[in-house]
Amino acid sequence: MAEIGIIGSGNLGANAAFFMAENQIGNVRLYDISEGLSFGKALDLMEAAPVRQYRTSVDGSDEFSSVLESRVLVIAAGAIRRPGQGSDDLVQSNSSVIKELAASLREYRGVVIIATEPVDPLTALFVNESGLDPQRVFGFSGILDGARMRLKLSRELDLEPEDIDALVIGRHDERMIPLPNYTRVSGIPVLQLIEEQRLLELASEVGTAEERILELAQRTNSFYGPAAALAELAEAVVWDSGRVASVSVVLHGEYEMYEGAIGLPAVIGAEGVRRVILPRLTERELEQLRHSVQEVAEMVRTAGGAA
Repeated sequence: MAEIGIIGSGNLGANAAFFMAENQIGNVRLYDISEGLSFGKALDLMEAAPVRQYRTSVDGSDEFSSVLESRVLVIAAGAIRRPGQGSDDLVQSNSSVIKELAASLREYRGVVIIATEPVDPLTALFVNESGLDPQRVFGFSGILDGARMRLKLSRELDLEPEDIDALVIGRHDERMIPLPNYTRVSGIPVLQLIEEQRLLELASEVGTAEERILELAQRTNSFYGPAAALAELAEAVVWDSGRVASVSVVLHGEYEMYEGAIGLPAVIGAEGVRRVILPRLTERELEQLRHSVQEVAEMVRTAGGAA
């Protein structure tokens, strides 16, 4: 039995499978509606195994039922952005994909990670349509934004990214909310090393990183960074590690908000989201978060699911 199932064998799904195999997280099963695609990607990945020396297996399948016994299921299916598009432009096209998958996964017993854009409204929509326990469903979001922020700061300060902790919450797009009070360099508050205005400028660049990559590459979204982040989240579930990561969670009273889904730090384990951690926010940060939640809830309603 595969510990990890991936729906969607495009660049994101296939590279996530590669990182999961290299990190020995667990056996992976790829599925895609395009006949033969998953088999071809899986064969290519396994031919790299003797060179990269990973012993976990990657298999492909044209049968949807093949991923239903996995412990964690990554949804990486759907349309990708084109140059000039924002992630919100994909709501209508990808909501139909999410609704169809949600209907097929109502009896699924594992943990679901949503990677289809736009992540926040589609995470809420999936929970609404599937009826699954919201703790067993989360969207990948701030974990990638935080990694991008760490890279920006490492280059700005000429430091190693591994020495930097950066917490980002909110929408997984240009409306992401960096938290300077929770950004540190080996325990040192980052605002002792950089002016807040410069930090916010770097955060603005992080918020548009996806658009920049798309603008430069022209034909594809980013997928290496997102795939690496998905591998870390799958590892937290399969190994029940209790990893704390910023992910998109359906709201049930966090900051007195009860609709939609938004990126917040959460403890991730075998059962999905063990608990959500609520950082102390400034009034400005809290207002930004409220506004984003309202936007997400409206997108869910527009897509045809109660927020």
